[in-house]
Amino acid sequence: MVDRVDRPSRVRPVIRVLAVALTAFSVAAVSGCGSDGEGQPELNGMTRTPPTEVGTVSLPDESPGGDGRSTDLKGEGDGLMLVYFGYTSCPDVCPTTLADLHMALEGMPADQADRIRVGMVTVDPERDTPKVLNGYLGHFFDADDYDSFRTMDTDELARAEKAFGASSKIGKPDRHGDYDVSHTAQVYAVDDTGQVLVEWPFGTSSDDIRSDLERLLGGDGSDSA
Repeated sequence: MVDRVDRPSRVRPVIRVLAVALTAFSVAAVSGCGSDGEGQPELNGMTRTPPTEVGTVSLPDESPGGDGRSTDLKGEGDGLMLVYFGYTSCPDVCPTTLADLHMALEGMPADQADRIRVGMVTVDPERDTPKVLNGYLGHFFDADDYDSFRTMDTDELARAEKAFGASSKIGKPDRHGDYDVSHTAQVYAVDDTGQVLVEWPFGTSSDDIRSDLERLLGGDGSDSA
């Protein structure tokens, strides 16, 4: 797997690297790339039939101003939330994915980028305190552009993951207290109704993500090809 975290100065690579093994799970029951519905945009990412519904999913928001309030994992108004399940000690998959999202949003028209928030759900809440989680996301996004979700209730986290079709597993700690974390390496674009419009697996390019977002938000994405 190629490390692609060499990004502009605003996107600093994560330096907290533990001996952690990552597993990127493949997505099951996906209809394939694009959309065949009449009038629907053709997308680079993957779609499900029927679409995944996550409108009832909410988690504590630990981002600046969130104050731990239960917040829906979906877009607001005519916008989108890009939901990602990961953790800050991730050595490669998570920082690469967030860097690609940063680049995708940075290349979009401002009026469209302003309608998008990134929502990261930590699957390692023991180590990912609110301070750690927000400091990590601050490497990639402005404070006003992301939500950081964290719950210490393992059942609550499992329910949220199940709704999205995601999963994670904490490994057994070694003698130093370090442990492996495996998790679904998928980004979910959720609209204001709680419908997942498209999913991008790990390795989807920032150009393809940007093109999909512009199509979903009303642009043709022709400048991103």
